[in-house]
Amino acid sequence: MFARVVIPIPSTKTFIYAIPPESAQFAALGKRVVVPFGAKRLTGWIVELPADASAIKNIKEIINMPDNAPLFSEEDLAFFEWIASYYLHPLGMVLAEALPSGINTISQNRIRLAADAVNGGKNLSRIQETLLELLAATPNGMSLPSLCRKAGEKVLHREILALEGMGLITSAEVAGRPGILAKQEKWLGIAHPPPANLKMTEKQATLLTLLKEKAEMPVSALEVRLRSSSFLGALAARGVIRLYKKEVFREYLHAEELPEDKGKIILNNDQSAALAEISKGLNSRQFSPYLLHGVTGSGKTEIYLRAMEEVLQSKGSALYLVPEIALTAQLIRRVQGHFPDEKIAVLHSGIPNNTRYDQWRKIKSGEIRLIVGARSAIFAPAGDLRLIVVDEEHDPSYKQDDRLHYNGRDLALYRGKKAGAVVLLGSATPGIQTYFYAQAGIYRYLSLPGRVNSRPLPRVEIVDMRNERDSGGRMPIFSRRLILALGETLSAKKQALIFLNRRGFHTYVFCQACGHVFKCPACDLALTYHASQDVLKCHHCDFTSKKQRTCPACGSERIHSQGAGTERVEEEIKRLFPAAAIARIDSDTASRKGASEKTLAAFAKGEIDILVGTQIITKGHDFPGITLVGVIAADSSLNVPDFRAAERTFQILSQVAGRGGRGDQPGIVVVQTFTPYHHSIMRAQKHDYPGFYNNELPTRRELNYPPYSRLIGLHFSSLNEDKGKKTVARIGTAARKLAQSFAAGKADIIGPAESPLHRLRGRYRWQMLVRGKEGGILRQLAQKLLDEVKGEGIEIRIDVDPVHFM
Repeated sequence: MFARVVIPIPSTKTFIYAIPPESAQFAALGKRVVVPFGAKRLTGWIVELPADASAIKNIKEIINMPDNAPLFSEEDLAFFEWIASYYLHPLGMVLAEALPSGINTISQNRIRLAADAVNGGKNLSRIQETLLELLAATPNGMSLPSLCRKAGEKVLHREILALEGMGLITSAEVAGRPGILAKQEKWLGIAHPPPANLKMTEKQATLLTLLKEKAEMPVSALEVRLRSSSFLGALAARGVIRLYKKEVFREYLHAEELPEDKGKIILNNDQSAALAEISKGLNSRQFSPYLLHGVTGSGKTEIYLRAMEEVLQSKGSALYLVPEIALTAQLIRRVQGHFPDEKIAVLHSGIPNNTRYDQWRKIKSGEIRLIVGARSAIFAPAGDLRLIVVDEEHDPSYKQDDRLHYNGRDLALYRGKKAGAVVLLGSATPGIQTYFYAQAGIYRYLSLPGRVNSRPLPRVEIVDMRNERDSGGRMPIFSRRLILALGETLSAKKQALIFLNRRGFHTYVFCQACGHVFKCPACDLALTYHASQDVLKCHHCDFTSKKQRTCPACGSERIHSQGAGTERVEEEIKRLFPAAAIARIDSDTASRKGASEKTLAAFAKGEIDILVGTQIITKGHDFPGITLVGVIAADSSLNVPDFRAAERTFQILSQVAGRGGRGDQPGIVVVQTFTPYHHSIMRAQKHDYPGFYNNELPTRRELNYPPYSRLIGLHFSSLNEDKGKKTVARIGTAARKLAQSFAAGKADIIGPAESPLHRLRGRYRWQMLVRGKEGGILRQLAQKLLDEVKGEGIEIRIDVDPVHFM
């Protein structure tokens, strides 16, 4: 019996292995296997059980099959194969991304003392003698990292090779232990009723009384209650109780952290009409994609909850996706408050792998039917999936830019189509392509044009920063209007949100004498100054250095900082309003575990007056106390070489403006900009999405950009700039020939050209676009170009434009 196996390596090949006779009855599609692969032992997955593979010579045998049940079904495999095909990514690496992290076995090179090791008078160095002593005390051997650590050395390769050459040690690849295993605890239960004449201590008698009530209990609970478990051995020896191990699940949610259900919210007419349409889609049991287009504060979340309620009542599963981890804490409280008796799985990268693994297993078993999470939650093994909600569907955070380059929103559409589910895309500022397909009737369009309780949208004021100067004639961080508005907000005991899309204190540091800019040695980027640590940082590769007091180019001490980041904005507010409680949320503060959640919780309680932040604070948060929103440098996102720059600017401004005026008091938004007449800013001032869409669409049509075409981006990188440049030029020439011959003129090539950030993490980068009407032809052309790159010493990353395939 044979198995076709895929392995998480950068290859599209599959591999045939023989199944040991004793394991034949347990073999099934979707099971993990540990297999020999060269000198290593790797984890793979069975994707087929071929009837015959006798034509293949020298077939190796599967080493181990660790799972009792398959990890995925034939239907799941079809989903994973589509992802591999659509995103031009090896199936094995897709499975590694989609299945729980940490469960796979990785082989280790284990070093042991040779069985017949004899020094024989050979001259050994002190380090070599130490290694032999360490290995003699460890019969099972050690991995090289462990050996280095024990010996107190960083590198031991030369010593290991020498000792191997002398025949004193051996090394071999062995299967390691997975990073995550099912958790087991010690439990006890009654084995036989105790004899009437059994003499027992007070603790033993108490234990048996407890077991009569509960039948079984964990030993850990007994240790808490009786302060001891040492007396269990005597009862077990007499056959009164039995001790055993039981699998338990690690939990993420804790009841004491969650609110009580506050009762039903009464829907307004627009909400009721939207929910009625969604209910029709749910009842049809057919794929039904909707765009729920509602202004900020219009009550989209309540519609999501009501739709999920319908699904859960009919015993189906629902998946609720949000773009940012920071949103899940506030959202989980609301979801659990609406479903106090429902088990909820939370899946995102901020949760420990072992806890995510346990939740994944509960979802697969059907114990949990409601899943909330970030983009990776789209891979949750939910059965009878009837609803997928994609909140803030426009958000670029749904796109993953490392490993497998997928878009969670697009996978939601495809998965929903295959499951016959409702896919509900929600946004106040939907993507241009999403709105285009909704207007064309491909998605069903639902509108919430007003806020709940008829609250007004905030008034947006535009400040032209070209006319602003401080007392010294310099460009200020804050306009006079924003400073006045902050003072009024604090006097009224209300809260303010200040948005800036740059972290750090100063955006760059340079020498006034010679113009030298302090740059990252591995990236084409100016280093950002962080005053709190007095360091310069690269925000792409995390390179850090102390701020220098003299110029390395000319020796001058005229070192100057320019620009403002969130850290400097925070300091400036403290200077202007020293009595105010101020906090900051950006990538620097969010890197500390739980920091963002604590800050947002304090802001919600009114303990913080002014919150400064980057895009993290623009998304989905609902704080009734905010009456002022300030936007610093609103046009910074316009100065990006991307055809979506205006779209992203409009979305960011509209979303951050929407955080204001959600309570009883109307909101004011002060937007500081150097381009006040750009249509993205003027339309955001009026909360006018249709107007922005109508302004933007003619430009897309004229330039033949989506939604009027499909795009695949190819991003090349090389450690050698000259060699990479020549290779990329050759690929560009091949691409143009393929576009004419293979694609018959149905595709055109833009580039290749240097990436805007040409050097990143020590690699030189170029990019090229393949554009056309038919996505299938573009992917085939891109695959042929991938084959051109093989063996060229160049890395390639592929970005496939959003699906929108219906």
